[in-house]
Amino acid sequence: MKKIYHTEVVNDQGLKGTAYVKGEHELTVVTSSPTSTEAGTNPEQLIGLSWATCFNSTIELLLKNKGIEKKSRVEVHINYCEDENTKEHFFELRAYAAIDALGLEEARSYIDIATKRCPVSKIIGDYPYASYVVVPYAK
Repeated sequence: MKKIYHTEVVNDQGLKGTAYVKGEHELTVVTSSPTSTEAGTNPEQLIGLSWATCFNSTIELLLKNKGIEKKSRVEVHINYCEDENTKEHFFELRAYAAIDALGLEEARSYIDIATKRCPVSKIIGDYPYASYVVVPYAK
C-alpha cells in the first residue's frame, strides 16, 4: 500500500469546545451539539462536507479522464434521527448529485461509477440509511 496523504485530527472536548487538525495546515473548528444554539459545527455537518467534497471531486476526475468539461455538484442532506423503538441515534444521509448539461441517464452513468470509487462513499458502504439521487444540475 502506497500512502498518498496523511493527516491527524484530534477532538478531546466532545461537542463543547474545539477539534483540530494537526500539522502544517492546522485547522481548528469550534464544535457544538446540533441541538444547541451555540456557535460551532457538529458531526453531521462535518460528514456532509466530507462526503460532498469527496463525491464531487470523484465525479470531476471521472469527467476529466473522459475529456468532458462539465461542472458537477453534490449536495448532502443529513438528518440526526432517533429510532422510536430502541431510542438509538443514527444519521440518515442522502446525496443529491448532478452534472451540468448532461441528461439524467448519462449523468447517472458517471455518478454511479463515482459512488463506487469515492473513498468516503466506500467508508459509508452499505449503511442502510445512506443513499444518493441523480438530479438535474442547478446552480
